[in-house]
Amino acid sequence: MIVHGRNTVEEALKLDMVKLLHVKVNSTFDPKRFGVEYRTYGSKEFEHFFGQEAQGVAAEIKDIEPKNFDKAFDKILENGPVIVLDRIFDPHNYGAIIRAANCFGVKTVLVGFDKQAPVTAAVCKASSGTIFHTLIVGAVNTATALKKLKDSGYKAYAADVNGQTALKDAVFDQKSALIMGSEGKGIRPALLEMADTHVKIPMRGDIDSLNVAQSAAVILYEFTRNL
Repeated sequence: MIVHGRNTVEEALKLDMVKLLHVKVNSTFDPKRFGVEYRTYGSKEFEHFFGQEAQGVAAEIKDIEPKNFDKAFDKILENGPVIVLDRIFDPHNYGAIIRAANCFGVKTVLVGFDKQAPVTAAVCKASSGTIFHTLIVGAVNTATALKKLKDSGYKAYAADVNGQTALKDAVFDQKSALIMGSEGKGIRPALLEMADTHVKIPMRGDIDSLNVAQSAAVILYEFTRNL
């Protein structure tokens, strides 16, 4: 997989994930200081291959696949809180949620193997490299995975526009599973019914909802503040 953008590439370099660097000539990014094989390109050639938003550097890394939920379960428990994503297909929202989760101390993201955008360069860039510090776990059935978390003492909180608990009144547990739903359809009933608390973000504007990445950031901030 090819990732691009300075923050993303530098995080991958720190973790020794980069197999090959691609750098635009006259870029202020100095590949020599990392001791990794690199290739240089003229400006037009670089932008042809990697786009104008690559910030002059791209990197080839190994593909990122979600780890099996059951096999990673001990690590999940060690990490603490989990954010559960239900059918997030926009890569920019996916990456932005990972970034917000990392910023507020949530290091595990649970997704459905066949009900989620794959991890692509766009997801990595939107995460600003925080995906490399995040445990992405996948399950065939996220409801079954959530039940296993609840059986291990987790409390589930669903972001729900019809929720009865205002965000400021939610009492979060250290072992929390925060459920965020599809951009268009929200959280599926099977997951929604498993939530211990349905949290609503009060709105005062001309529309009644944020996008899923914005909602996640707001809820994650409140979650961290209340612990």
